[in-house]
Amino acid sequence: MTTIVIGTTPTIIYKFSVISTDDLIQAKMTIKGKNTILLSKFLSEATIGEDNISWKLSQAETLTLGVGTRTMMLNWLTADGTRGVSKETIVNATNNHIPEVMT
Repeated sequence: MTTIVIGTTPTIIYKFSVISTDDLIQAKMTIKGKNTILLSKFLSEATIGEDNISWKLSQAETLTLGVGTRTMMLNWLTADGTRGVSKETIVNATNNHIPEVMT
């Protein structure tokens, strides 16, 4: 289980051991609550490492998650047409004493 405190700026990292991140042509990370996708992040928004891709979420993005149990998943596509998916991760979105964007 992963914990995200709403209103903070966590970094979500997915590590790859079977494919090279150089082969990715598409990737979409989603966080879902019940039957609704609350947040989507795309490869174009990611930082691509040697064996991982990551996204730094904004304060506003984590606030959209609300408090509760969510699920997170990554779908990707490689140049040769191989589509893959991560395991679904349980995300515990927890309260913040200051649930707002701080500037």
